[in-house]
Amino acid sequence: MIDPNNDPDVRYETVHQCLCGAETGPGPVWGWDVCPACGTWVNSNRPTADSLPAVYGENYWTTAQEMANCPPLETRFESDMLDRIPAYLSAIVPHLGPGARVAEVGCGNARLLHELAKQGFRVTGTEFSPQIIARVARLTSVPILQGGVERLEPGTFDAVLSIDVMEHAHEPAAFLSSHARVLRAGGLLVVHTPVHEKPNDPYAYSVGMIWKLYHLYLFSRSLIERLFENAGLEVINADVRVFGWPMFVLRKT
Repeated sequence: MIDPNNDPDVRYETVHQCLCGAETGPGPVWGWDVCPACGTWVNSNRPTADSLPAVYGENYWTTAQEMANCPPLETRFESDMLDRIPAYLSAIVPHLGPGARVAEVGCGNARLLHELAKQGFRVTGTEFSPQIIARVARLTSVPILQGGVERLEPGTFDAVLSIDVMEHAHEPAAFLSSHARVLRAGGLLVVHTPVHEKPNDPYAYSVGMIWKLYHLYLFSRSLIERLFENAGLEVINADVRVFGWPMFVLRKT
């Protein structure tokens, strides 16, 4: 497999502006800038949007995970039940009606959807890589579509889950709007992504979190809540934290 930092199919672009509109300044490490206005960290040398098929192909789930000291997705299918999945469920399930239709965009090993299906919810996942979809199909019967949120029919889901995906998005505002579009009126978008209260908080993040070339933003709390509001999403709960970051349960207004 190819080192993701030296993949010839991945092109890069330079960014020195925050989503809030302010010019960013040099940050402490590995090409990160920091916004002086809102405190968001911005990856100043990021893969281009048209490189995403290469970035999130099979190499993402093999070499890139190994370099970040993450186990294979088959191992994660089991180990995720020991930490994050119960916490995710505790944030999500209380807000769902019986038999709710739920999608997860970028579902990874699909263990979260697998557990929701066991509780009677109607679930659908999406993933970019056909190789990964084939591997996950050996672990669960959860239906997974190849691609992203564009594969989901507008206005048809009671809830959409975005777990550790938004930090990968080139245009987070468009990301939120596109996810809201597939929700029914009053539907829920659940977002988990690295969020910090103070600009220095990301210093405490793991090396894997800071190193990953495909993490584009580490959001300040003030910025992400502004993005939610602009997308017509109301925060109805953010009490559950996973790895120190809130699970935002958002209602489409």
